[in-house]
Amino acid sequence: MTRLDSRDVDLLMALQYEFPTDTTQPLDWVAGRVGMNLQEALERARRLNREGVLKRVGYYYNYRARGKVAALVAYAVGSRYRELARIVNRDPMVTHNFLRNHPYYNVWIVVKRSTREEIISYVEETARKAGAKDWVILFSRRTLKLSVKYDLHEGISRAGKYTWVNPNPPRPEDLGIPKTLPHSLRALPLEERPYMSAARKHNMTEEDVVALVGEMLEKGILGDPGAALEGRLAGFTENGMVVMEPTGCSDEDELELCSCAAKFPYSTHVVWREAYPRDRWRHICYFMVHATTRERIEQARLQAQEVCRPKDAMVLYSLEDLKPHTVR
Repeated sequence: MTRLDSRDVDLLMALQYEFPTDTTQPLDWVAGRVGMNLQEALERARRLNREGVLKRVGYYYNYRARGKVAALVAYAVGSRYRELARIVNRDPMVTHNFLRNHPYYNVWIVVKRSTREEIISYVEETARKAGAKDWVILFSRRTLKLSVKYDLHEGISRAGKYTWVNPNPPRPEDLGIPKTLPHSLRALPLEERPYMSAARKHNMTEEDVVALVGEMLEKGILGDPGAALEGRLAGFTENGMVVMEPTGCSDEDELELCSCAAKFPYSTHVVWREAYPRDRWRHICYFMVHATTRERIEQARLQAQEVCRPKDAMVLYSLEDLKPHTVR
C-alpha cells in the first residue's frame, strides 16, 4: 500500500470523479479544482503513476465497438492455478485473472474474442493444457453499469457519473472517426495538453479531438472518463465478486435483478450473464465491490439481498491478482 497524503487524496478524487471531458487542458482544470497549481498537480500525478497507484487517466473503450465478445471464465484447476496463469497471461485479450475463494471454481479470467465459438475453443484448449478438472463460461449478455472508482474518503467503491454502457455501440469508423483514435485516448499523457499527441497522430486539432470525445461518450464508444487506480495500492485490499441467482428463470426476472444491482452506488461493474454449459452455473447476475475491509463488502451484499431479493447470493473474494498491473 502506498502512503497517500491529503493532497494526493484530493487530487485522485478529483481525477476520478470530476475529470472534465470538454476542455483541451483537463489537468489544469482539475488542479484548480483542488487548489493546486498545474505543476504541483502534474508532479503528484506522475509520482503516483510511477508508484503504481494511478494506472492511467483516460477513457474506457467499449469492446463491443471493436466487434469483440467478452466472457468471464471460471476454471476448476485446484493447485495448478499458477500453471494456468502462466498460459493465459501470455494472451493480451485476457484482461483479468484472479484466484478466488470459491470451493470449486478457483481461477476467474475475463477474455475477449471475435466470436463465442473462439472463446469456447480457447477455454477448452487452456483447460486441457493446464489440467483443469472443469470450467464454465459466463458470456456477457449485457453490461448494465461500468464505472470503476474508489472513494478514498469512504473506503468503498463508488461509481462515477458515466456508468452507462451501450450494448450495441457503433464502430468509430461508422461515424467517420479513425478507428485508432479511441485506443489513443485510453491512457492520456500526464501533460498540460494531454490530447496533443492523439491530435498530431490523427492530423487533427486538440479541439477536434475533444469534440470527438464528446460524441464517442454520447454514442457509448467511450465511457468512464478520468483516473483508473490500482485499488490495492490505495488501501482497497479487498474486492468481492457478488453473484446472485434470480428467483425466476425468465429473461425479465434476470434483467430485473441485474437492474436492481446497478442502482447501488458502490457496484462498479454490473453484468447480466449467460452460462455455458447452462447447467453448470445459476448465479448469472454479477457485480463487483471494492473496499478496505471485507466487512464493508458484506454490508453491501446484505443490502443488495434485502432490496433485490435474489434466490441466492454469495461473495467470491479475490485471494490473489494473477495478472497484476494490467491497464484495463
